[in-house]
Amino acid sequence: MEPSPEANDELASALQLKGRTTPWGPLYLGLVAACFALGLWFRLKGLAAEGFSDDELHKWLAANRYLTGYFGGDDLEHPMLMKSLIAVAVIVGRKLQWSPETITRLPNALGGSLAVLVLALLGRRLFGRAAGLFAAALGAVSVTWIGYQRIAKEDVLVGLFIMLLWLCLAEAKASADGGEERRSRRFEWGAAAALSAIMATKYYPYFLFPVVGVLSFGRTQTAYRVSLKRAIQLVFGSLLIWICLNWMIVLPSTWQYIIDYLSGAKNGGRATHLTMLFMGRLYQNTFLAGWDRMPTSFFAVFALVKQTPGVLALSVIGLIWAVWKRYPSQRLMLVWVFLWYVAHAISGAKYARFFVPIFPACFLLAASAAVFLVGLTRRFGFALYRAVAALLALLSIGPELWASITHAPHFRTYISPIAGGDSCVTWYFPHCDYFDAGFREAIEYVAKHAEPGAEVSSEIDWTARYYAELFGRQDLAFSIIRREDACRLERTCYVVVQTGRFYEANRKALEWLSGKQPWYVVRIGDVDVVKVYRLPPGESPFPNTLGSIRSPDTFLQAP
Repeated sequence: MEPSPEANDELASALQLKGRTTPWGPLYLGLVAACFALGLWFRLKGLAAEGFSDDELHKWLAANRYLTGYFGGDDLEHPMLMKSLIAVAVIVGRKLQWSPETITRLPNALGGSLAVLVLALLGRRLFGRAAGLFAAALGAVSVTWIGYQRIAKEDVLVGLFIMLLWLCLAEAKASADGGEERRSRRFEWGAAAALSAIMATKYYPYFLFPVVGVLSFGRTQTAYRVSLKRAIQLVFGSLLIWICLNWMIVLPSTWQYIIDYLSGAKNGGRATHLTMLFMGRLYQNTFLAGWDRMPTSFFAVFALVKQTPGVLALSVIGLIWAVWKRYPSQRLMLVWVFLWYVAHAISGAKYARFFVPIFPACFLLAASAAVFLVGLTRRFGFALYRAVAALLALLSIGPELWASITHAPHFRTYISPIAGGDSCVTWYFPHCDYFDAGFREAIEYVAKHAEPGAEVSSEIDWTARYYAELFGRQDLAFSIIRREDACRLERTCYVVVQTGRFYEANRKALEWLSGKQPWYVVRIGDVDVVKVYRLPPGESPFPNTLGSIRSPDTFLQAP
């Protein structure tokens, strides 16, 4: 028995982006719904299992300020949309007595779950229903994508809106080629709104995405064109939506803050560091870094070590097929990957969470490869066709699902076995993968056992202050691990050392402390992620430095 030829026709139509997509049908629809439900469960379960990171705490503080009518303060280097959503979550979550960590991460967790559905729709549009379902299944259980969608950072929503942008552009092109001009124009406005939402979430040069995406259609057989007049309408419409979503951008104070931030100013007690660990070495990690900047291989290594081998292999095959054939749907994929990579390669600052918006492209490329490989077996009979499909799903979706089950709730600690396994998690991306996990528990222990008026020195002093006060210790003093700040009071000093927050600025102190016995250790799995060292009054963590009395009033005060 041979498989139905309609599947081949569906893939051909999808690759050319012509006409409307094939309806899901009951079976596909049920499976996509199951993917969404599974993805939602992974993203919401145990959302407060890890304490606030420094960045997340500032999102929490900003959202609470929004509810008082004050939109200034710190964190103005990021637009308003995500903080506004957190403020809405605060209103709901407080009534339901949710924890602050859950409230702050909830918009991203829900957005990440919704991204699974959008991934299914985009996969169906670009490569057919089977690819859409395959991509949605990968996205629902991807251990690293889940892990980075459970933190309160803008990249999660950016990834969702980028998928909506590509979906609208693809539908606009397909509708125009199908003679549905009015439908095409509606999707153009949808793309404009998605672009506005992206720019209201993060200030990045993503405005180039739709321009280059539309231009890529010009080299294919298509009736789709965007006139200059239409382009101007869409640009001004998108600009208007952007200002409505992020109206603080029109204020001079916002621009001044952003300029100061890019110049390296410390605004609002934010943790500042000019270097970061990557593969066991310190690199400069600022936007305008010099020759010793974070290497451009950062994200290639991330893709290699943070995906299971089966997904990685399929995504590489899908990328090769896309470069080889360059069908209209594949052109969109190539534009997506190329522009994202160039944008982040130019910048000297690189963080693992920046990969979140490109993960869907990996899933879609993997899904397209799976559909392509399964299609090659059609001529040999339906039994082999089904066996190959099941095998590909087992070798790609299965390991991701198992990794998510075994690494929950610390999903980000996964490292592929081909890259050394989880024992190497502290070597590749410790700053990003741990994201201050374990710090809350360390401060809780200090709060329960520290002497009255003791000092706590760490890299994230505001987060230390927040949790110390939460655990009933308003008497503690706080500093950061710098030669001029750490343990300069004549008090017992607790130095909190975090895996991943190893910088050039604190290197000598951490190297000196590594030879001492920790007073307390927080472990995640088999790794010591936070170590607390207890120093007597007058002892500094920096070698050859004596402590000296300094007034507590000189410490930065949190609001």
